[in-house]
Amino acid sequence: MPTPYERNGIRYLTGPHFLKGPGIDPEILERTGLEPLTELELRRLAELTDVEVDLFQHKLGAIVDEARTVFQGVCLSAAQMAGDVGTAIFTASGDMVAISTGVYFHAVLNYGAIKYIQTYYRDDPTVRVSDGDIFFYNEALSGVTHPYDMFVAMPIFWKGELVAWAAVGGHQGENGSKDPGGFAPTAATKYEEGLRITPLKIGEHFQIKTDHLNFMANHVRNPMEFILDLKSRVAVCERIRFRLEREIAKRGVDFVAAGFRKVLVSSAETARRRLGAYNDGRYRAVLFLDTIGVADALLRMPVEVEKRDDGLTIDFTGASPEHGVGPFHIHWHTVRAACAAFLFPYVFRGIPFNAGLFEPVRFLVPAGSWMNASQDAAHGFATTSSRLVVQTVHAAAIKMLFDSDQREAVGAPLAGGLQNDQWGGRDEAGHGYAESTAAANGAGQGARWDADGEYVMNFFWTSEVDLIGVEELEAKFPWLFLSRNTFQRDLQGYGRFNGGVGLGQIMKLHKARGSFRLTTMGIGYRLSADPGIFGGYWGRPVQVVIVRRSKVNELLSRGDPRLPRLLQDLVTFPLGGECTVTRPNFSGLPVDEDTVLAFTMGSGGGYGDPLERDPSRVSADVRAGFISAETARRVFGAALDTAGGEVDERETEQLRREEREVRKRQGVPLREFLRTWSTLRPPDEILRFYGLWPDPGREGYSSAGGGRVEQNGGSP
Repeated sequence: MPTPYERNGIRYLTGPHFLKGPGIDPEILERTGLEPLTELELRRLAELTDVEVDLFQHKLGAIVDEARTVFQGVCLSAAQMAGDVGTAIFTASGDMVAISTGVYFHAVLNYGAIKYIQTYYRDDPTVRVSDGDIFFYNEALSGVTHPYDMFVAMPIFWKGELVAWAAVGGHQGENGSKDPGGFAPTAATKYEEGLRITPLKIGEHFQIKTDHLNFMANHVRNPMEFILDLKSRVAVCERIRFRLEREIAKRGVDFVAAGFRKVLVSSAETARRRLGAYNDGRYRAVLFLDTIGVADALLRMPVEVEKRDDGLTIDFTGASPEHGVGPFHIHWHTVRAACAAFLFPYVFRGIPFNAGLFEPVRFLVPAGSWMNASQDAAHGFATTSSRLVVQTVHAAAIKMLFDSDQREAVGAPLAGGLQNDQWGGRDEAGHGYAESTAAANGAGQGARWDADGEYVMNFFWTSEVDLIGVEELEAKFPWLFLSRNTFQRDLQGYGRFNGGVGLGQIMKLHKARGSFRLTTMGIGYRLSADPGIFGGYWGRPVQVVIVRRSKVNELLSRGDPRLPRLLQDLVTFPLGGECTVTRPNFSGLPVDEDTVLAFTMGSGGGYGDPLERDPSRVSADVRAGFISAETARRVFGAALDTAGGEVDERETEQLRREEREVRKRQGVPLREFLRTWSTLRPPDEILRFYGLWPDPGREGYSSAGGGRVEQNGGSP
């Protein structure tokens, strides 16, 4: 059951807010500390030297890195090919000891499923755990993120003794939900979100059971891809097993088990020392989600990060209540996992990823909020809404790093605003097809404390995934790209250093059999999800542009070189048809080969005051087409001549001086500002899922509920 805590005189509950059920045990998910020492670990624990442990940890890293490379090379799903994967080694008790990840989520998940197997199945005579067993799971309440992240776990034995677990998985392109590709913006409960399997033994003696394989493949629209990727997961688990068995044969089983424990304890101790070096304090931020999937709506996400001595508490009290509508809900363990995307590369940067890093961190996520939802809530967009967790924690806790010896890590977050496109139909050969372009991997980097953010840098969950090349995508899937990697103008977050611009792509169907259906998902259409820091502007909101009944095929057939490259071109270019700009959450839109679609990924926020940007940099941005001359003058106070875009230094100095004087005149004392600010309130229609205004948590949380919206399919 959720555990109580008190804040501002109000009693709250935290911990997983769902009931125990078949294959699901929330108490296991809340067992986030390291498991007790085992007899096998104790045999050599006192004898291991620091040098031996360092060498062993390096070897573990090499094993999982190799596994990740192999997995990306043999799988077929576009998201996994691009790196949305995790390959990991767990102790026999289920603590993650080494991982190579394309998504930080996977760094602190899977423990739930493995510990469930250990607790309930190992001694069950109808299941048991034996050498060569293969387990599959994708049920979020068993410990993963959402049903589209699918994993295989394999126990590793040595002479009859369980020593470790290998776990391999990532984002699959289809899971049989109500919309092709898995993500379903109009899903009202989890029962519309496709295949959801609690830990299931799908194989024995290193062989997948054919009946189990057929059962699962029958639930998806692209069984060929599903089967190939499932077999890829098993093959990579076997690769990890092979490599780890070599280490056991070389070093001894007791050394390996004790080495696991030493690695975990060492990381926990290093994490505590790192936290101890930061100044004590409380750091706060509030961001807002602008959608529940089926409609635009405002959901509050506040955070207070308290650093005290060598511990960290991350508190989300004050979040909006569970709304019970649409797939934008998160579960407690998912929030905890999402925080790794900030904590690991920033607060704990340089420390190897494993379960030990979370030993000094405490998470408070109020039960009954949309961030700690109950068991029936739709949660297919948990990864998307959880990105706002990362943005909010980052906006708060980056201030802790600013005044520390880790200052060079300071910057605005990687862009979290995105739109993910999913396509479903039949390809040229007539095979069932459901897949995404994985364009979300092209987010812009937030500005850094000493440099601009990188353009089209990566997936917002990590710095270790990449875009798939256009030629490879067009060879495997029924798409044709009219433009890609073109940088859209005036989208980045401005500042002394600018955020990086996100990917833009314009595309159409090509050689498809019949009509396809398009579903998109995302955040940051009404409100940006990409904050700037220390005076930097936010990255711009994102949109989907659709041109129906266009003349694109006529232009292509005659080799017309004037194809659209920028979003603006779709409005001004003579493509004909009907142009619509819409939000990135709609379901099952019919698309044919005359339809042109444009998607933009989020751009990073800026760092510092734009008036402090070097004018020569502003001029270079204009010449490169990243910003307009109007933006240069209005935002940066940079005066450029109309001929070559050269800086007029005297006029620039005057513009900036005038703007600073305007700011002084507009400024008011804090108390006066709050008197006006506190009276402002959005329209009731926007607040129908928000909860009590302005702080939904000030009177605690009741059961799930809230308003309802008419579900009309969500198409633009």
